[in-house]
Amino acid sequence: MQNITIFDYLLLPVYLYIFYIIVKKISVKYPDEELRRYFFISFYLHMFGAVAYAMMVQYYYGYGDSFVFYSGGDFLNDQLLKDPANIKYFFKPAAEVKTWFDAEVGDLSYAGYFGIESNLFIMKISALLSLICFNKYLIITLFFGFFSFAGLWRLFLVFKEINKDKEVRLLAWAILFVPSVWFWGSGLIKDSICIGAIGFILYFLYNLLIKKEFSIRSILSLIVLVYMVLIIKNYIIIALAVGLAVFVFYKFITPFKNIVIRAFIILMFLFAVLVVTFITNFTDQLQLLAEESMVQVDAFKRNYEAAQNDDERSRATLEMKEMDLSLGGMIANSPVKVFTCLYRPFIWESRKIFILFSSLESLLMLLSTLYIMFKLKFFGFFREMFNNPFILVSFIIAIFFALIIGFTTYNFGTMARYKIILMPFYFYTLVGLYTAYTDKKKEFV
Repeated sequence: MQNITIFDYLLLPVYLYIFYIIVKKISVKYPDEELRRYFFISFYLHMFGAVAYAMMVQYYYGYGDSFVFYSGGDFLNDQLLKDPANIKYFFKPAAEVKTWFDAEVGDLSYAGYFGIESNLFIMKISALLSLICFNKYLIITLFFGFFSFAGLWRLFLVFKEINKDKEVRLLAWAILFVPSVWFWGSGLIKDSICIGAIGFILYFLYNLLIKKEFSIRSILSLIVLVYMVLIIKNYIIIALAVGLAVFVFYKFITPFKNIVIRAFIILMFLFAVLVVTFITNFTDQLQLLAEESMVQVDAFKRNYEAAQNDDERSRATLEMKEMDLSLGGMIANSPVKVFTCLYRPFIWESRKIFILFSSLESLLMLLSTLYIMFKLKFFGFFREMFNNPFILVSFIIAIFFALIIGFTTYNFGTMARYKIILMPFYFYTLVGLYTAYTDKKKEFV
């Protein structure tokens, strides 16, 4: 399927220049030359990531959910041009839209996609963007990458401020320049919207709750962003809500100065949250997420086998095992799932170049964790974490994401893409702990 045409390449420099002008005007707000340089580098990386991701899907794989979202948006636009009354389907549930699609087209290679609300939502975004992109796949992808860049930059500003402007360069590398984030987070896929929305949500929450800067615009934007993420991946909002609850609870127990008592109370609170979460319908949501992942993996497998049935790469690391989503089963398997999500694949498990890059990042996460744990000592590592509510909340959010992704992802390729939402939080945790270490070291100089 050829979705990138000569017209995409002709329009590409025009839209890149438009985005550059926008970024250049915004950069005036940052008088610090170093900060402005990070701003531009992050922009360049995301634009490069958007183009590189589109070309990878087109010329390397030849298929992917990115094409499905684009084609779905194209279908919605075509039907709207045929009959303006079809705009009603923009507001219909996914099951009804799927029935409509099957009746009009019945393309089996898209089976299951239209019936999932989160997929349909991305198709709608693609359809709307196509109106200002001449319906060109590469240009629509640029808009996804730009939104991801804008949100991630806001998240960087939040982390920079709560880290008291310390270790800014290290923080930029940890948040803005991680290859997986700007590559997998810049395509025409759900992850780009999610990573961008997370950044904006936390930016608005920080301004509203911490800096006490209230505005109607921020509140309305926050509501829209939360609604978007709830549709695409509602477990993200659950994770952020848990983090927010921990932060509020931490402030409540601040009068307890003894770190052991404070840690014990927080752990009991987290345990209660987990119990309440898993005895509600959260396991059902995990099951739906897992089924969605299975639908996509199965679709990828069918498409690839149709194109290159004898290519061994398409089946590398594919693991579809029945999950035990009971409370006991999840608790028993949680350490393995979290470890797998954070620190695998190992280098020797890499069978494709993209998995190799992911394994190098996973190795960096593991070595960085061990290094900081060595510097702070094992108990000091957790003592500093429990002494700082921002580091604690960031760590909890990262682990929560790792737990969910570990339980619902079936191969390393998909995991490399899904885990980008936890990487800024995990790396900020490490940078925050490293900052605590350097501060203590300076006290003894």
